[in-house]
Amino acid sequence: MKTRFFFLILTLSLFVSLHATGQVVFYADFEPGSKEAKPNANVNNVKSYKPENAGTVWAAGDFNGGKIGGKKSMTQTAEGCGISGNTELPGVDNFTDGIIQVVFSFGDDDSFGVQFRRKGDDKGYLVVFGYNETSSVLFMSLEDGCCPSGQCLSECGCENGGKEIAGVPHGLGAGLDQTNAVPYLGRVEVQGNKVKIWYMKLEEVKDLFASSADLGDPILESDEATTKGAGSVGVWHESWGMGRIDSILVTSANGFDIEAKGKISTTWGEIKSSY
Repeated sequence: MKTRFFFLILTLSLFVSLHATGQVVFYADFEPGSKEAKPNANVNNVKSYKPENAGTVWAAGDFNGGKIGGKKSMTQTAEGCGISGNTELPGVDNFTDGIIQVVFSFGDDDSFGVQFRRKGDDKGYLVVFGYNETSSVLFMSLEDGCCPSGQCLSECGCENGGKEIAGVPHGLGAGLDQTNAVPYLGRVEVQGNKVKIWYMKLEEVKDLFASSADLGDPILESDEATTKGAGSVGVWHESWGMGRIDSILVTSANGFDIEAKGKISTTWGEIKSSY
């Protein structure tokens, strides 16, 4: 009986462990000597990130991430609409469905975002987390001209200009801190045509790997991600001087294995009651 109990626990532990390692396809926390980086330590090297716009200048920097946000970041050190654009995540070029999540803070009033399913300059999607200059969360398509490299949202008609697929006020208020003192979390969950977006202060989040249900209701939902096919994932900015990003996370289509964690708790209870 004890032998059977032991093998049940071992099998269950291995299942959850293997299941978990199969879900996260990219994770960069920029911490020196970090063992959390996926698929390898190279993703924590700022030099691995090649911006499409040569005016974008990424550098290693500090981060005020509190208990779960980390102490180091990738910092964008240039300024001006002309240096705006996307930077593809190294090695993430086959994303269709899953979760994209970034922790970030603002050094000025402009916007930050992520791109996904990108294939070239005119195929893919952009989610924008606005701040003081753009008081909205926006979802848009590259096919609609949102937004070419070297342009701010206002210049390409994608900031309340009518080209956006959807947009809602971010609700963070006005006169927001621009000293990188307040970290935020942005999450984009993609499943087929459906996109869900969360945007909140990091202090409201207990666990970076929390299930989407634990984050509460998304701030924006859309079912218009109709352009199919795999593409790259990238971090996008407009004139984002001294903006900092950390804890960049991308999962596969199955998302986090939170369900498996729930199942192991249930199964553990069933096992204990059986012996």
